[in-house]
Amino acid sequence: MLLLLSLSLIADLIQMGGHPQILEKDSVYEKIALTDSTMLEVYKGDSILVVFTACAPQCSSCARVYNKEWKLIQTVTPPFSSIFPLATIENGRIVWKDNDTWNYQSTL
Repeated sequence: MLLLLSLSLIADLIQMGGHPQILEKDSVYEKIALTDSTMLEVYKGDSILVVFTACAPQCSSCARVYNKEWKLIQTVTPPFSSIFPLATIENGRIVWKDNDTWNYQSTL
């Protein structure tokens, strides 16, 4: 579903005059800047790993794993609790970072 949404978003961006750019590409990995504030990473191995990141202005990511027929296998969550989890794909693995810099401690 995320991939179909992303592909639909790419098509819509092109129709509206947008210019998605491939930033990195090799035989198994692709990183695409959809807009100035959205990024899509795809890694194809035994399954397909997709990370979608949006920044407005704080960046946050979601990650999903699909089988080769693009059926969702699993939504991947970060190993910590965060409002703004940031993910990237490195060597076929998701690397999470807590991108939540807000200070939640109250001074009441």
